[in-house]
Amino acid sequence: MVTVGFLWKVITIPVTALRAVIQYYTTGTIYSNTNREFKNSLWKNVHLSIESHLAGDLQKEDVRFFVYRPITKVIAKFKNHPLALAVNNFGKKLDDYGYWLVQNEAPEGQEREDVIVYLHGGGYLLSMFESQFVTFLAFYFALKPETRKKVSILVVDYSLTMHDKIYPTQLWETLHTYNSLLEKGYKNIHLIGDSAGTHMALSVGRYIAYPEEAKEQFKHFPEFDFNFSHQPFPQPKSMVLISPWVQPCTMPTFPPKHGVNVDGDLGARETLMGDFYVGDLDKELINNFLTFTNTNYEDHWANVECINNGNTLMIAGEREILRDSIEDFFEIINKEGKVDYQVDEGGIHAAMVYVESLDYLGTKGAQRALDGDFNDKFSYNLCTKFYEDRV
Repeated sequence: MVTVGFLWKVITIPVTALRAVIQYYTTGTIYSNTNREFKNSLWKNVHLSIESHLAGDLQKEDVRFFVYRPITKVIAKFKNHPLALAVNNFGKKLDDYGYWLVQNEAPEGQEREDVIVYLHGGGYLLSMFESQFVTFLAFYFALKPETRKKVSILVVDYSLTMHDKIYPTQLWETLHTYNSLLEKGYKNIHLIGDSAGTHMALSVGRYIAYPEEAKEQFKHFPEFDFNFSHQPFPQPKSMVLISPWVQPCTMPTFPPKHGVNVDGDLGARETLMGDFYVGDLDKELINNFLTFTNTNYEDHWANVECINNGNTLMIAGEREILRDSIEDFFEIINKEGKVDYQVDEGGIHAAMVYVESLDYLGTKGAQRALDGDFNDKFSYNLCTKFYEDRV
């Protein structure tokens, strides 16, 4: 069963699409007037207008009926995609939650091999979209050949709140996969996430950097065995945080402090997805793994190595609904001045996975990626340089 509100959104999609077409050819859309990715693409303007129209106030039953696709089906769909055919071990399982997008041909366990672990966004409610999936298939080919030889890319398919899986399920599953990588001998683990995926990356970073606090926190959840075989875990080598979702249960402020028009952005305007994640748990009890804007540097981030040694990149869109909280969090963690923070002019929430990657979805787009054409791709180029300087 679906809700009446979401059904009405679906029924009115043609109206939204028509409005976007008319605006594109007359006054311009909010997207084409603010960001280069939309200047010469009617399809992107219509596509994002529809996504924005459908976003917000998402209920579990709506998502289960209209949106959910298990990762095995997405992998099956991409099995014969040119990008998948061009990499090694696409879709191979690592464990119950980890799947290789690319597994480097170097022998498993070779310390020189670096693994980029992608943690997808979607407020812990949504499964991975195809555009998120293709983002990192394409990204592999944005790297220089000598870098590609040394890197693998893994995605974590953690459980979702649409299936009533709440904190700390997703964190435990991600740590399980982290442990699996260590069991296989991988040691150079880099975390990259968008939106809720950044929340997970930061949670993993805190769990590893503050073992005593983690022990105290998770003793309240005896149904999860946090005694992983390869603890103490080595800390992540780096983190890339794309549109960080750092206060899931806190309403964003309107109008935002930066005064930019946020119409059409995909960021959450309410706390529904965060509330699904918490369930009936005590928010104060789990605060340090939930509301990162309600933490401080000295007690909660000073021990996270990659934040303090120049190996963290944060990317935000200028027109993000969540930009205020992103910048509040940046002020908390950047006490050493080592976090690289970049703002995409006119950009929206997680544009790398929802906008930039659209150019690589089809066969022609795949060829563009294979040819290494990532010109003017703001986030792709930032991430490429970031990893090429570190791998």
